[in-house]
Amino acid sequence: MTKSNLTKEKILTAALDAFATKGFEGTRVDQLAQAAGVNKAMIYYFFGSKEGLFNELFQMEMEQLKQELAEVLENRDARSLEEMSAATRQFLEYVESKESILRVLMSGAIFHATLQKDLFQLLDLTTAVGIEAAQKVGRGSPASKGDELLHELFSGLLPIIYFVLLRDGLETYYHWEREALTERFIAGWLKLHGGY
Repeated sequence: MTKSNLTKEKILTAALDAFATKGFEGTRVDQLAQAAGVNKAMIYYFFGSKEGLFNELFQMEMEQLKQELAEVLENRDARSLEEMSAATRQFLEYVESKESILRVLMSGAIFHATLQKDLFQLLDLTTAVGIEAAQKVGRGSPASKGDELLHELFSGLLPIIYFVLLRDGLETYYHWEREALTERFIAGWLKLHGGY
């Protein structure tokens, strides 16, 4: 790995930690530079801005998400409730492993229009995967692309993200056992989103 790539990697690692703990708004470029052991100019050199740095982190996550979705759906029968339940559980575990960056994305997208495009890219990706899976088993898709996007956003993507982000709080507040809560979510999500 070249010195330039190593420096960039150090910045990305420090940024992921800073965004996860302080949020997008609370993360300052000078603190990022200090945490990465570089000067502030290096961050602007590689990423142009704090938004550019977050965007690069998010694009890296999107590439991993594409691979994960392919693995989750690989060799699964989309007509089988049991197999789709297992696939949903596997995807929830993956989303949970990305909880930190999702917290930043969701809170940042509310306050910064520039971060909304990252959320919408995530929506485009999950919609395309969902449509492809539905078509493989002969399930109809909504009438138009706008309908597909809204269906995926409000019955697919956001419920999964918010379930992962709120699960600990739901368990504590309602005294629900984690496994039972997860099972109920998966069953409800598959019914709403996939018609199972």
